[in-house]
Amino acid sequence: MNDRRHRFLLWLDRSVEWTGIPSLAEGTPRRRHLRWLPLLALLLASIGLTWCAMHSGRDYWIGYSLIMAGFFIANLMPIWGPLRRLNERADEYERKQRRDSFMVGLATTTAAGFAGIWLTVGLLAMQIWSASAAQQELMALGFYMMALFSAVPTLYASWRTRPITEEE
Repeated sequence: MNDRRHRFLLWLDRSVEWTGIPSLAEGTPRRRHLRWLPLLALLLASIGLTWCAMHSGRDYWIGYSLIMAGFFIANLMPIWGPLRRLNERADEYERKQRRDSFMVGLATTTAAGFAGIWLTVGLLAMQIWSASAAQQELMALGFYMMALFSAVPTLYASWRTRPITEEE
């Protein structure tokens, strides 16, 4: 292999190491307490859902974009959040924390789905929304519920416990 190709491959290796992705792939990720990022995700998704409900039929893409931004941020929460994955070894406290966090997330998602579906059915029955507007709203509600289920367990676990310092 000539020197030019070797230098290029070394440059590619260094550029990949600079991103930090190989260190993430080598070991278990460092668990962080994410307190404000899940709130941002939920706030964006909630504003987007409200926008979709208020502006059904026109300018729907603004609310849907906000829901998708919140959904994207919320889907990053389980990766770096304080909860361990199901395939990682956890002690009793971590299993209880994971169970409680997911139960709160499930209850929140269920309440949002119940309220959203009945609101949609009610507005459809009163002929305030057309069938296509109700269909768009239900699709937005589905993504909102997925964002809720990704962000609420991380938010609950982060606010319920205190961060561990390096000395501990």
